[in-house]
Amino acid sequence: MKTFELLKKYGRGLYWEAFLSFIFALFSVVSKMAVPFVTGKAIDLILGAEQHGFTDDILHQVGICVLLILVFIFIGTIFRYFFDYCTSSVGQKLVKRLRDDVYASLLEVPVSYLDAREKGDLMLRLTNDIETTHTGLVMGVGAVYEGAVQIAITIGFMFTLHWALAVTVIVLTPISVLVSRFISSHNAKYFKDQTKRMGEVNGFSLESIQNLEALQSYGLEPAKHESFALRNESMRKSSFKATFAACWINPCTRLVNNIIYGTVICLGIALLLKSPSWVHVSFTVGGLSSFLTYSNQYMTPFNEIADAMGEILSARASLRRVSELVTAPKDIDEGKENLNGPVSLIEAEHLTFGYDESRDIIKDFSIDIRPGHKIALVGTTGCGKTTIINLLMRFYDPQKGHFSFNGISTFDLPKKELRSHIGMVLQETWIAKGSVAENIAMGKPEASKEEIIAAAKKAKADDFIRQLPNGYDTIISNDSGLSTGQKQLLCVARIILIQPEIVVLDEATSNIDLRTELLLSDAFDELMKGKTSIVVAHRLSTIRNADLILVMDGGTIIEKGNFRELMEQNGFFADLYRSQLA
Repeated sequence: MKTFELLKKYGRGLYWEAFLSFIFALFSVVSKMAVPFVTGKAIDLILGAEQHGFTDDILHQVGICVLLILVFIFIGTIFRYFFDYCTSSVGQKLVKRLRDDVYASLLEVPVSYLDAREKGDLMLRLTNDIETTHTGLVMGVGAVYEGAVQIAITIGFMFTLHWALAVTVIVLTPISVLVSRFISSHNAKYFKDQTKRMGEVNGFSLESIQNLEALQSYGLEPAKHESFALRNESMRKSSFKATFAACWINPCTRLVNNIIYGTVICLGIALLLKSPSWVHVSFTVGGLSSFLTYSNQYMTPFNEIADAMGEILSARASLRRVSELVTAPKDIDEGKENLNGPVSLIEAEHLTFGYDESRDIIKDFSIDIRPGHKIALVGTTGCGKTTIINLLMRFYDPQKGHFSFNGISTFDLPKKELRSHIGMVLQETWIAKGSVAENIAMGKPEASKEEIIAAAKKAKADDFIRQLPNGYDTIISNDSGLSTGQKQLLCVARIILIQPEIVVLDEATSNIDLRTELLLSDAFDELMKGKTSIVVAHRLSTIRNADLILVMDGGTIIEKGNFRELMEQNGFFADLYRSQLA
């Protein structure tokens, strides 16, 4: 989406406020520009009085000029305040809308989109890039508009004072504009590269911070520091080029403007001493003083616009990055069918899937899962166990085949309804910042305190919760000091509370010690009683009571049966089980 289209989309409803800000800017500039004109008149009155003597009338006129100057300064200040207020208000409202949409887009994009990108870079787009957009496009555009108004009004006053000098200034002005545009046009690539490098540094830093314990345990600090230094050096070079390129705009335009200003001074003095007959303009010292002030103020907006161009270029680069996220493909959900009841049968029909086209992770996978059955998926790392869960939940969609619930393809079911029948406990725990009770009731916010406590007791979490400083009202987060096992118990309590028909345990006990695992085993049995359950097992001893165990290797089912049958086959599963006991 182009810059103008984005600003038009997010500026809807703000046009009146933006128009008011432009009106305030106009009045502010007119008031400010009137001051030099009145000052010139006062100078001519004083010079005339020095030659012919001060009279009450002249003193009265000078007093009026002084009063007008003060009034114009006061009015200009008031309108400038309203201009800044409206501009800031429009900018913050626009940025809020943009940030809301970026966050909504992050929630709506497919999981595959997030997996393919660095999380730190995505966070940078939500925070830094949007603020850069605000500073550059909103505030920068305001500065450009104010500068343009000042230029137009200044030209009007200059023509009032001396048309020949005004024409001279206008004829020389394009030199400054051309210099500014030439430099700016060659700078955009540097700002684009700068934002890209910043995203890489941010993503790398976030990854390192999130995995700090692992880095320290393996002694990888020097290697990571070296890798960060390389990225940081790349960002330094990119930022230097962007900053250095932007810095050229102002001094170059100032040099040109000073040359123009010097030319005007020389011509003005010449016209003051002897004005050619074809000019037909009487020129005074006060008029020259006013004109020189206008000439200088006429050049100032060009400098300010040149300064804003660097910010605008940076903002455009940031806005493109934000636009990529806002316009990212949304998670497809074309389902229209309804289950109209509990799930009685889950079928997988000839599933074939690969994260990229070069290699299939799942190959022609088929299975029927009856209600109340406990199905276990086992196999070596990378065999496709978790991928099956991702396909079931429709975090990813297979290239061939599909899952079906009660004979209805999951492609035809709305994802929200599909997932409402499933409760997941993952290997990685997620605790939101809030009270213990709020974390347990995440899937059922309307749950009563009694229901929350009952769920925690079944999950064997009640004992450790009551030992916390404020019990169920204790504020916790991922960094609040809870052990991995305690976090996992809270995640299990969430699922027990919502009582889904289908329970998915994706290596839920792999990060839990044996004692906690024993505590959870009874809770899991209670949770899965009468429910369809799919367990991705890391410890094979935990699936002895499974109705069906699917042994996977290379994305296909190589063995299946219950625990006793597979041990009697003395094949891959039996070898894997015995290797864990060794």
